[in-house]
Amino acid sequence: MRRSYVRVALAVTTLVALAFVIPLALLVQTAAQDRALREAERQALGLSAVVVVATDRDLVLTSIMSTEAGQEGRLAAHLPTLGTVGVSRVDTAAVIHVRQQQSAGTIGVTGGRVYLRPVALPEGLIAVIEVYVPSSSLRAGVGLAWLVLLGEAVVLVGVSTVLADRLAARVVRASRDLARTAASLGAGSLHARVRPSGPAEIEEVGGALNILADRFAELLATERALAANLSHRLRVPLTALRLNTEALPAGADRDRQLRVVDRLETEINAVIVEAARPLAARPRLRCDLGAVVADRTGFWGALAEDQGRPWQAEEPPAGITVPAAFSVVAEALDVLLGNVFHHTPETAACRVCVQQGPDWAAVTVDDAGPGFRDAEAAVSRGASDADSTGLGLDIARRLAADTGGALTVGRGELGGARVELRLGLAGDDTPPPERRPRLWQRLGGAHARP
Repeated sequence: MRRSYVRVALAVTTLVALAFVIPLALLVQTAAQDRALREAERQALGLSAVVVVATDRDLVLTSIMSTEAGQEGRLAAHLPTLGTVGVSRVDTAAVIHVRQQQSAGTIGVTGGRVYLRPVALPEGLIAVIEVYVPSSSLRAGVGLAWLVLLGEAVVLVGVSTVLADRLAARVVRASRDLARTAASLGAGSLHARVRPSGPAEIEEVGGALNILADRFAELLATERALAANLSHRLRVPLTALRLNTEALPAGADRDRQLRVVDRLETEINAVIVEAARPLAARPRLRCDLGAVVADRTGFWGALAEDQGRPWQAEEPPAGITVPAAFSVVAEALDVLLGNVFHHTPETAACRVCVQQGPDWAAVTVDDAGPGFRDAEAAVSRGASDADSTGLGLDIARRLAADTGGALTVGRGELGGARVELRLGLAGDDTPPPERRPRLWQRLGGAHARP
């Protein structure tokens, strides 16, 4: 923007300067020529009085040599009875023409111009006075005047360029301040504010940005308070649930229920801690996609073996890092694999594979079941072909969208449904990959065994 301001000012000022300098330069040149010719006319008039009364060549010659032009050989008189006195630079035809026309004029000669003036003598005779004006006299002062005009033009262009640069710097500085503040707000630093400066329009934008940031902070504080309040209100029924579970007879069911209660309590505590943590302090998680896929296919593969379901899980490539938490990716995979076990016969085959592109990685789940009756509606929140809430695939879809990928459904090679979860890869500025969380290891997976 700053360079654009300077270039525009430079172009406009240059055009304006040229529009004035060129006519002025021509006017100066014309004025110098007119000045030199007027001086020649004055010298011719001075000699005219002598020519009218002169009857002797010596008198005319003395009068010519008494002038500066005569001493420099630039003054001559063409007398009809006495001939030419002084140094002449024109031919006889030009002199005759002036006598006949009886009007003054100039003729171009080598090295300058000649001014010829007719003078009426007694007895009807016509004398012609010749004044030579060299080119140096015609251009006297023109070079200096042009140099002054050029200097003024350069100064004008330079001053306007500097002023435009200062104006642009003020605008750019205010714009960059707005951009830095907006980037800080986007990164979670909700305390960032802009100091309105620059033109009135940018100051207005800066004030609006500060109001928007204040509103964000208010809404976020309200949401945090609601989340914390809800979490604390859940502790009472959670405590009752724990007491009821501990009152159950000892056994596998009681232990499983206690694990579920422990996980629920952990999640509620995590909600409280996360709600109170500033946005800028929240880590950008990432995990090894291959480790998540291997963990969840191992979990669901055991169930497939119990059912006698044909099961194929290709070994995922190593080193695929996606910008999401281990638990979030695992939950999305559990949704995809759980749909296969819940909505297809036990004899329907299932295949899981992982593919990697230049900036993406995809987990594909194929089954030999009936497939989706309406693939587009299957990924719509609240819509389901199996009388469910339809939130399962929406969880996977939101994960894909958050990482810059997409969730697609269709019909696969096995004849049933195909669901592809495509995720964007993590950048170099994210933390090291998250492996399996301790809580996940303690609970043995995201879900209980179906």
